[in-house]
Amino acid sequence: MKHTIYALVLLIFGTTYAQKKPTEVKKETEVKTVTYKNGKETKEGKVKVISKETANVRLDANDANKINQDRVSATKKVETTVMVDKDSDKAYDIITKDSYFVNMSNNYKFSPNNSGFDIMHISENHEFVSVGKVWNSYNPGTYIISGKEYDGIGYFDKDGNFIIEYYDESSNSIKSVTFNEKIERM
Repeated sequence: MKHTIYALVLLIFGTTYAQKKPTEVKKETEVKTVTYKNGKETKEGKVKVISKETANVRLDANDANKINQDRVSATKKVETTVMVDKDSDKAYDIITKDSYFVNMSNNYKFSPNNSGFDIMHISENHEFVSVGKVWNSYNPGTYIISGKEYDGIGYFDKDGNFIIEYYDESSNSIKSVTFNEKIERM
């Protein structure tokens, strides 16, 4: 009887694990040695940059019953961690950790700060331009946004999209903009 229960548990958990969405992960680590002066003497330090790119593997719906299916481009989440080792211990100190998302139509970046996070998008000349600063509000799950493009409130919907609602003076109405593709809460 024990063996039957173990077999059933293994079968159930094995099939559940196999149903996980396939993801593609690319990770790069770059370490550079830099010299700097601290006023008295010249010292060496190391800068380590870890870039991790994650994307869900998606297949074309028109190829559903085919053996060789075409892939559909998916949004990539890029996480960059910059660390510095400038003291005597062997551990690195984390300086910044940024996340941004790249897809065919929208490229945007969520960068954590002390009170919330900053939202930026990539301009036509491939530079990050600030959309606004985001602060946690007293109401859990709601954020306050202030920026050149949007002043309003933001929240994550049930699908993980970040939505900003703001007042548009030109149309005298409330409008919204959605940063889609599951964004991890900061």
